[in-house]
Parts: sequence; C-alpha cells; structure tokens
Amino acid sequence: MNYREVVTSFLRTGQSILLLRRSQKVGTHRGQWSAVSGYLEGDEQPLTRAVTEIREEVGLPANQINLLREGEVLRAFDEGTDTVWVIHPFLFEAKSSTIQLDWENSEYRWIEPKQLASYETVPKLREAFDRVRYDFQTSPESLIGVLRGVGEMSRDIVHGANFLGREALDLLSTTAQVSDAKDTDALFYHLLLVFLRLRRTQPAMANVWNLTGSLLQVIDQERARVASVDELKTRVKELGQRIVEAAGAASEDASRNTAPILPQDGVVLTHSYSSTVLRSLELGFKSGKNFQVFATESYPGMEGKQLAKDLIALEIPVRLIPDSVVDSIISHVNLVLVGADSVLKDGSLIHKIGTRNIAVAAKRNGIPFFSSCETAKFSTQDFLGERPTIPQGLFDLTPAEFVLNYVTEGGQAEPRGVETVVKNMLKEIYS
Repeated sequence: MNYREVVTSFLRTGQSILLLRRSQKVGTHRGQWSAVSGYLEGDEQPLTRAVTEIREEVGLPANQINLLREGEVLRAFDEGTDTVWVIHPFLFEAKSSTIQLDWENSEYRWIEPKQLASYETVPKLREAFDRVRYDFQTSPESLIGVLRGVGEMSRDIVHGANFLGREALDLLSTTAQVSDAKDTDALFYHLLLVFLRLRRTQPAMANVWNLTGSLLQVIDQERARVASVDELKTRVKELGQRIVEAAGAASEDASRNTAPILPQDGVVLTHSYSSTVLRSLELGFKSGKNFQVFATESYPGMEGKQLAKDLIALEIPVRLIPDSVVDSIISHVNLVLVGADSVLKDGSLIHKIGTRNIAVAAKRNGIPFFSSCETAKFSTQDFLGERPTIPQGLFDLTPAEFVLNYVTEGGQAEPRGVETVVKNMLKEIYS
C-alpha cells in the first residue's frame, strides 16, 4: 500500500468555489472533478506547494489569491489505487474568476458548495472541503457544555474503551440537541467540530475514532435527505442510539465467540478490566466449564480488583495476583485472555501496561494468548497512516507475533488479517 501526501486547494470567489475536471493526461482519476491539487515534494511545506499549484494549474499568481483557512489534515483510502492520500486542505479567496487551465485539467466550473455532492469527484473531496469551509478555531456558545465534556473525557483514565466509546457517541448526539444551528449545514458544522475534538481525546482507544466516525458518516448522508434542521436533530439521536446498540451487540457476540475457547478445566489468566472478557468468562462458566481465573491487579489503576469483585459476584473462582508474580505462575496457566484498546493494522495490540510482558511469558511457555474485542477496536487511524499515541505508564504495545488470534463478533481473526478487515470498515466511517 502507498501513502502519498497532497495539497488540495479550494478557490472561492463570492459564494462560489472552483471545480476542475481532471484531463485524460494525468495518471489518476481521469475525468473526475477536483480542486487544485498536487503532490508534496521532499520536505516542501504544504502551503508553498498549494500556492505553486494554483499558479501552474489555473494561472493565478500569489498576488491574486488570499489564504483564508488551512484545514486539519484528512486521510483517505483509495481502494482503486491501494493508496492512502494524506490531504492538506486550503481555502483561498481568488481576486479574479478568470483562470487559465494547464494540461492537467480539461474543464472548470464555479459552483455553489451545495452542488458539490452532485459531481463525480476524486475520493473525499467533499470531506476535504468540510475541513476548510468551517472555522474550527472558535467554540460556538451553544456547545460550551459539550466541549467541556469532551475535555473531561480526554482526562479520563478510569473507564475502559467500551464505556468511553459510548460516552463519545453520547457527546456527539448531545451536540445536535443543544446546537443553536439554524440550518442543516450549520448543524453539521457543529457536529464535525465536536467529532474532530473527540478523536483526540483517547488516542489509544480505536473505538472512539471508529464509532464517532460511523455516526458522522450516516449523518453526512442524512443531511442531504432531511427537510429541516429539527428533523436532522431527531435523526442524529436515532442514529446515535442505533450505533450504541450495534456496538453492544458486537461486544456480546465477541463474548459468545470467545466462551468456547475457554478451557474446560484449568486456569485462565487475564489482565486489566474488559467488559467483553468478563462476559466471555460468565458465558463459559454458565456453559458448565470449571476453570479458575487468575486476575492481575493491573497496576497502576488496579482494575483487576474490580474484575475480581465482579467475578466473585458471578460465583466464578478467581485469584487476584500481583502483576509481579506473572512469570512465576505462568506455567500453571492454560490460556491468557485479555481485551483490547486498539488493534493496529499489523495485528499488534495496544492494551493496559503489562500486557506485553504477559504475552512474552505466555509464548515462552507455549500458552495461547487471545484478545477478545469487537472489530470497532481495529484501528482505522493506524491504517490511514496516523499512528496512535500510546500514553506512557498506562498502555503498552504487544507485537502481533505474541497474539494467537483476536476473537471478534465475526469469529476469530488472525493478526495478519486485521488490515483486510479495516479496509472494509473504512467504507462506513467518516475519516
């Protein structure tokens, strides 16, 4: 797979933006509509390349354009060319609507932004325009409470990925209800603003990115169909609830698919707190299996203590052990089962600190190491070339070679198969 950095510059005059039809002489996306675009060369700055491309492609020198806005980078997967485009979007005001095309484009049109959806464009052009169409540096008064909640979520080191995924969806749905937007475009701007900030709250938890991306994708489709802003607000609430329910069902299915791999007798070692793992253990025990659970205390958050309490409530035999004794007891374990915060495209696992050491010990002793999680925890962010930050002291990275399989709502997935799953996921996620 290829990763290519490009600039995409939208020119505006009055209320119209410029679209260019790519000629038959270019290498990709012939005949499709685009903005002024070009590849970054070496260590070149995106703005420098943007100005150069505008001069070359449409004949407007630097003194005929004014930079209005530089948008957040957009990453888009193009399945046809097996390429991830890393797009740097810009919005310029053009002092003249008269342009001169070079060989890269065969036709141009000045259109109203609402017409953009009716054109066959290069991948993610409309999403790139969204990045510069709106001002994301200011915070609308009606969203202050929601944005405060986003800030609180970014500081949450207590709750797990499933809880925080639902919290992110709730904040996005609440945005629609409290927004003072007067039309559907303004409401989408408010939703996109909160969405972009939510994506930065919990960088080690892929489902926050994926679930909010799934919701924004269907909202983006709905805004062209609904008649009023009130109708879109209602749809946001309904769609948000539907995704929450689907996420819960996926977690339940992952647990049901995990229960059969648990040993009939013996010991299951787990680390940190995972609601999916807890449910797997409950289902396995209720099916008649007589295993015992070793739960690590999971320093520094000590989440293992809560897991042990929940297992005791379910009458499942459990022994709470210090993290430091894993090496000395690992030979008595039949299977290691953990949850996941993120699964990267190469099949490696981001999870609570200490997971890697357990996985290494398990492999050294020939003990199978599984992770039970929904595919919503497969990182589309990593696939798109934006490596998630791993907060030091809270999470660590377990290489794919130490993970036997991931058990998901669709069954078992080998680490090497994660990338294929993510490619399919991207079709339904606003990135």
